[in-house]
Amino acid sequence: MKLSRIGSYLTAALLTLAGVGTAHAGSVYLTGHDVDLHDGQNGYDVVILDWLRGAGTASEIAAGSYRVGVLRSIDATNPAGGFVGGVLEGPPLWAGGVTNADPTQFADAAAFTAFLGTIDVLVIASYVGCGGCDLSAGDSTVLNGFAPQIATAFNAGMDIFGNAGNGLATYYDFLPPGATTTGPPIGGSNGFECTAAGVAIGIDCDAAGVSHINGFPTHNRFTGFDPDFTVFEIRPVAGTATPEVISIGIRDATITDGGIGTDGGTTVPEPGTLALLALAALGFGLRRRRH
Repeated sequence: MKLSRIGSYLTAALLTLAGVGTAHAGSVYLTGHDVDLHDGQNGYDVVILDWLRGAGTASEIAAGSYRVGVLRSIDATNPAGGFVGGVLEGPPLWAGGVTNADPTQFADAAAFTAFLGTIDVLVIASYVGCGGCDLSAGDSTVLNGFAPQIATAFNAGMDIFGNAGNGLATYYDFLPPGATTTGPPIGGSNGFECTAAGVAIGIDCDAAGVSHINGFPTHNRFTGFDPDFTVFEIRPVAGTATPEVISIGIRDATITDGGIGTDGGTTVPEPGTLALLALAALGFGLRRRRH
């Protein structure tokens, strides 16, 4: 067999394998806390954004390059929105920039798509029902109308940080129906615990000292969500083994067919596997040649 023919089989094998890899998709963090209103909750916003940008992983986006877009209701009586402070206010930590926008400012889907193209993470402000928060029901409805554009940007790698829905049944509808819904409200500001996964990403659960979660109210829990989500924060309930779920997240997921999950791609094979598959393709070609 000529070397050129061998090269053709190898090229075909490698091209086949090139379609096997998984493209980087987006990550989501959702919490019943109105982190946006409480000055970042002792740095909880930093923990969330660090996790979303992949800090410490091979796909990490440097904090100085991570572009933050915040959607909130902005009008003449509330020109700056409801954020009290925290790193979401902008540099120096997020030197990539923080852009504040109102969902109603976008004339159409194309304008909203253009906005999404300028950011790395989309932060959704908490629903006004929590008191002092500033995403109105009307603006939430407008935002949900852009769900297709959000899904496209998410599948291309944009991250999402959703704050408290506070009982607004449609608050999380910017995600597909199979992702999650807004659960019932919770009374009180303490009794929260981190799961092992929450501790691993840096959530401080010290109820007696500085805590990211205790001492701050939560306005909804999650009672139904895709099983690919990881639970980061809970609140045990006396008399039952089932705790209330307060914060959840999913990393490197894709939105397809009305749902969200981490199984939308195929794992990239190890180098040894690549070699074996290439040889198998070559052997198949030789066998066909003999016949």
